[in-house]
Amino acid sequence: MEGAKLYWWILKDEPAVSNNSGYIESGGHVAALYQNELYDRVTARAGTAQLQLFGILFGSKFVVLYIEPTNEKENLTTNTARTTLLLNGEPLPWAEWAYEFREKMPSELADFVKNKSAGTPERDHVKSIKERLKGIMDLYKVSRYKPSPQGTYLSDDSSKISVGTPIIKRGSPDNPRESIRNVSVIKRIKEGRDGSVGNIYHLFEKKGGQFSDRVETDPFPVVNWVSIEDGTRDEGDMEDKAAKYLSEQNTLLVNADFRVFKDMVLRLCKEKDTKQGLNIESVVEDVVHSWFEQALIETVIGVQQLKGSKEWGADVLKRALSEEALTATVLQRYHIHIACRRELGAKLGRAIKNVDV
Repeated sequence: MEGAKLYWWILKDEPAVSNNSGYIESGGHVAALYQNELYDRVTARAGTAQLQLFGILFGSKFVVLYIEPTNEKENLTTNTARTTLLLNGEPLPWAEWAYEFREKMPSELADFVKNKSAGTPERDHVKSIKERLKGIMDLYKVSRYKPSPQGTYLSDDSSKISVGTPIIKRGSPDNPRESIRNVSVIKRIKEGRDGSVGNIYHLFEKKGGQFSDRVETDPFPVVNWVSIEDGTRDEGDMEDKAAKYLSEQNTLLVNADFRVFKDMVLRLCKEKDTKQGLNIESVVEDVVHSWFEQALIETVIGVQQLKGSKEWGADVLKRALSEEALTATVLQRYHIHIACRRELGAKLGRAIKNVDV
């Protein structure tokens, strides 16, 4: 990693991992290493969130990461309380280090995460959700633009929007951190590229705009359903919450243990026709998850189009996609209940009673 060394360990799956005495940290956590001392240590829920930022989406309670800054040209100091490291007077660049680590994750650790994710059921909800939404996707107006000297749009950097992890081309001598961005644009006439000849919009363009090309991108997040039962969710993570959105990875982790989802499955299973003698719980669960997943996906995509507005700064957007906000998204039941009953009626016929609502 640039300017730092990263040390990692995979802990043994044994009872001690969950039996934290308070004297030493026995489970997964993240910290900065400086002069053989640990700083910025995060554990429990905060540690899980930090490990997920580094790409450890599954099995985080078994992974420990220590980062040691190594750039001698930088001014590395501690705060007065000696609890936090400061790099040139600023907090450590955890987000940048996390991005680099995700891109170059050691194969053994990547295999560990993959094996831990094996418990997540294979579902293709996104395909059916895209089919449902394709007729109204224009309402979300999610577009992104890539700077290009020959582009047909004029981009405004002040209103850039990114979806998920930015595409960064490292190692390019001309532009080492070129990224795809979502910006407000004004289409221009190709003649008069300097904005002075043949461009009727130049009087209204902001100074410093950048010519860009529209880039086709998939705004849909990657979705993983996780639970305590299959080992894909750690105890305490998203407890009694519906979902968590990892913006850096454009990933939704949905808590299959959340009571609203469980209650809907139970309600619909009770409505089955017992004379059919069918075990339809797995079918019902899949349909319920699909419709709640759509509500969460629509929320994530919808929030993306608010980026760039002066009323929707980074902190506000973060709150809009917080665990609490995503939980509120799925608390409405009426329309999802109707949608689930109709789909189950089509799949199971008379196995569900009173489908016509």
